[in-house]
Amino acid sequence: MSIVSPDSPANASPLLRCLVAVSLVVTFSLTGAQEPLQSIPGCRYVATEWADGDSFVVRLPDGRETVLRLYFVDCLETDVADVTGKRRLREQARYFGVEDFGIARQCGVEAKRRVAEILAEPFTVHTSFSKAPGRSGSPRHYAFITLSGGRDLGEWLVEAGLARAFGFGRSRPDGTKRDDWQAELEDAELSAALLGRGLWKHCNPEKLVAMRREQREELRALEAIDDAFILAPPGEPIDLNTASLEELVRTGLRESLADEVIKRRPFRSVEQLDDVPGIGPATLAKVRPFLKIGP
Repeated sequence: MSIVSPDSPANASPLLRCLVAVSLVVTFSLTGAQEPLQSIPGCRYVATEWADGDSFVVRLPDGRETVLRLYFVDCLETDVADVTGKRRLREQARYFGVEDFGIARQCGVEAKRRVAEILAEPFTVHTSFSKAPGRSGSPRHYAFITLSGGRDLGEWLVEAGLARAFGFGRSRPDGTKRDDWQAELEDAELSAALLGRGLWKHCNPEKLVAMRREQREELRALEAIDDAFILAPPGEPIDLNTASLEELVRTGLRESLADEVIKRRPFRSVEQLDDVPGIGPATLAKVRPFLKIGP
């Protein structure tokens, strides 16, 4: 097959103490003008070794296969064979206030298993084939998935405590505005935490705030390293909408800013980088000579 490349609640009383902390956390990405979503019913899940709860292969009705990445949600990392995977899992575990990384990873494995079960029945994919960043060599595309019973898969994962409400988002296929859907997912995440569902039942409320502080401090330390070492810039301008994280860092962006740029793609012009928090006129002027849009 060719790959499409276009463009029973637990006892939760201990968690009541983390009500305020959990409500502080969700940040979603904005984007400019977007292509309309295509709704494709009758899609099928394709089992693969590398898939996780929010990224997997789908077979379209015409027989083509594509890798999809769910909008708005982030499941726990299952592949921790390299440093990037380990770092991501640690960051995710800190978000949930979980100290045992083995338990956190097992939640990711459980999310993968449950998604495969739920998607055993045909479902509807809603996508504009906007490219999503990923660690695999195959292109991924952001999508919403409506289950056979009418539920949104991402919402179900958050309600089950198997994913955090975090990541790139846009208005839904039913017309719900991005900010409204963001608010609903925030509420669903908070409810899952208070009810002790999924990974939230392992949350240590007394450590959650400190763990998230550690994560922010570590990010700042990594940014200081970025500032200390000047990498050789690209020999010629690179495409802002397809460049890897490493390529964007070579233009002069910090890793955290490069990651934010990837989340907010696609851009219609390099000047739109000025809309990304943390990228002001000075940073834009520094990286502008090394970036382009399109071929």
